[in-house]
Amino acid sequence: MQARSQQVLLVAGASVLAIVLYLSPQKVVREDKAAETEIPAFESELNSAKSGLKRQEADLISALESELSKEAGNVSLMDSLGRRWDALQKPAIAAHYFEQHALLDQDEKSWLNAAYRYFDAFKSTTDSLQRNEMVGNAIRCYEAVLKVNPKNLDAKTDLGICYTEGTANPMQGIMMLRDVVKENPEHENAQFNLGVLSMRSGQYEKAAERFQKVLSINPERKEMYLMTGKAYMMAGNMTKAAENFEKLKKETADATLVAEANNYINQISNH
Repeated sequence: MQARSQQVLLVAGASVLAIVLYLSPQKVVREDKAAETEIPAFESELNSAKSGLKRQEADLISALESELSKEAGNVSLMDSLGRRWDALQKPAIAAHYFEQHALLDQDEKSWLNAAYRYFDAFKSTTDSLQRNEMVGNAIRCYEAVLKVNPKNLDAKTDLGICYTEGTANPMQGIMMLRDVVKENPEHENAQFNLGVLSMRSGQYEKAAERFQKVLSINPERKEMYLMTGKAYMMAGNMTKAAENFEKLKKETADATLVAEANNYINQISNH
């Protein structure tokens, strides 16, 4: 359920990641500490979410919880609860149940199911405490994915985003994203996030190259013309900027993108 949107604006996508390898004892300590704080936090959020449910939905969830309490290892029931909370747009709660499943079977797909939802919860919350908790949970699950399959470049890219946007150690993410594009130069999401990172660090020409690469990988991402043009504008290359804005107008019927392009063209003309 890798939920990711393509936006015109330069939204958080700042890529960046490097796998942090822990010795087994260190992992146990870290996970034990997480368990000490995560359970009360989860229960608090669960109770809060339940209080806003309609009677029919609340009854259905209560019935599933009751069955799970009798069959603690029933992964089908865990998945059912996860999907119910998915439908209610509560990714943090859904992630908890999918992680319980993953802890039992240690399967790559199971860990991904949990990681994606923690990632979505991390990206969507505005609460700083929950944001910190969710990014930590997402990192834990993505690391578990990579332990099972070190070649999962999508997971590696998402892990990088977690490090760059949610921790005090963004260089780990940068290294990881670079590893991804080194292994697969056609990885769209990693290239895009490296482009955003280049914009943030003032490397505008490099950002333009990254966005052009994204467009060559996926020609349907017409908004890359806009982002490439903006990168060239920031670099002071108004000729290339205007070229990209004009290309965008020819390539898309999206009124919002066309209006953005015209706005930048007007800025260049009046410069």
